Amino acid sequence: MEAGDVLDDGRFLVEDSLDQGGMGSIWKATDATTGRTVAVKVLRLDAYTHGRLSPGERARHNAEMLKRFEREGTILAELDHPAIPRLLHRGYWREEPYLVMEYVDGPTLREFLDQHRPLPLAAACAIAVQIAEALAHAHFHGVVHRDLKPGNIVLSSANGRVSLLDFGIAYLTDPDATRYTAFGATPGSDGYTAPELLRGLREVTAAVDHYAFGCVLFELVAGQCPFEAKPDRNKSIQHLEDLPPRLRSINSGLPQELDDLVAALLSKTPGGRPARIEEVREALDGLLPSPGDPAPEPALEPDPTLHHRTAGGLYPVAAPRRPAAPPRLNRRRGSWLGRGEFAALQKRAKAELEATDAGPVCTRLERALAQAVQDWGIADPSVAKAHLTCADAALLGGRVQRADFLYGQVAGAPVRQAGPELRALMLEAEIGAVECLIPDGDALRAVEDWCRVVREVLELPDQPAPIIARCREAGLWLVDWLVSGAYDSGRIDAVTDLLARLPD
Repeated sequence: MEAGDVLDDGRFLVEDSLDQGGMGSIWKATDATTGRTVAVKVLRLDAYTHGRLSPGERARHNAEMLKRFEREGTILAELDHPAIPRLLHRGYWREEPYLVMEYVDGPTLREFLDQHRPLPLAAACAIAVQIAEALAHAHFHGVVHRDLKPGNIVLSSANGRVSLLDFGIAYLTDPDATRYTAFGATPGSDGYTAPELLRGLREVTAAVDHYAFGCVLFELVAGQCPFEAKPDRNKSIQHLEDLPPRLRSINSGLPQELDDLVAALLSKTPGGRPARIEEVREALDGLLPSPGDPAPEPALEPDPTLHHRTAGGLYPVAAPRRPAAPPRLNRRRGSWLGRGEFAALQKRAKAELEATDAGPVCTRLERALAQAVQDWGIADPSVAKAHLTCADAALLGGRVQRADFLYGQVAGAPVRQAGPELRALMLEAEIGAVECLIPDGDALRAVEDWCRVVREVLELPDQPAPIIARCREAGLWLVDWLVSGAYDSGRIDAVTDLLARLPD
């Protein structure tokens, strides 16, 4: 994405880059229908994986990242709170998925603290209460943020109000929700991650947000983090093993109740923390500024106390106290196909692709893929075949990134569910992923992956003719590419030797 791009048939005009992250970027844009400034978050699947992962790992990683991105959009569509920017639109731009959200003009809490440290207690509590309100709303809807930190909190320049951003690694407490592993990575950010996450606990609760909130509240009040990196002990080890300092050991003038609250939030065990974030909200109420109070001295820009001093509060206290209900992530839109109809659609799409080119049948099949995965799973052979057909159509149409994603979904199917038919489809998908590497010019990985897959195919007790044909076609393509590029003969020989072993 670049400045000047126009999204959604002229609705959004992309203007300036706001942030460039490892997995994507955020842009400022104008909504032509309203004239308002919006934020556009775009996922760049190649930004992280290029040059770091093998093609097979890259395909699986990209598939997971896209699912996470789609889930983030669904979560934002479900949440409705003044401290959480609303989702306005989502779509694709040149094969890159994007989300359009409300734009908050102002510094991150990290930038704000770097300029104003330490904060007056009333200002620190005014910020903390708004964060707690946003978390309470998310937790009520079954969403655990998992990456609460000053960099994901923004203060509006207009009125000092807080917005909680970036639900990209949020965890759903619904036991039926899909879990994404991110290849074993520990979710969260250094210095704000709960001990149980550092230990690799998979069943996450809202208590991980309570711990991160305790770290943020400590920093707001004390002007420093509870733990700083040391030559012999990094922050993660300290969060796991060391007791944090008490707030009153840093500032003896702080209220004892606040000291006790932060100590409880930073408990090493989830059970030692407050059970509900609403308890934090209630505990901070008495420390908030009141209507008519003077402005902070020295002056703060933006001023997080402004609304409390002029209007007497932000939002109603706490969400309803009943069990959290997960976001309704499985809504059906329009009519849906049965298994037989879906399989028939896949066959018609494949016939269309072989007879002419990708057309309306392939388009209809591709639109049905997400629901098919949700209903029957990628391990269902008919669903896997449909993904391969749509991936082939995308590759032939020059949509290499989309093809790579679709091949990756099949290649990353659960191995434990892979019978002979699915295993053959998974190998065919890996060959497809190799074909996606050729336009990128990644010769070394293309050869390595093709050779590995062909060896696995040769070990199959029953070698389906379609995958043999595809291995041969991709191998011949590789040889032509290597010869024309004057690559070393060793790679060419490796491919030609395996080509000779493929059955006729």
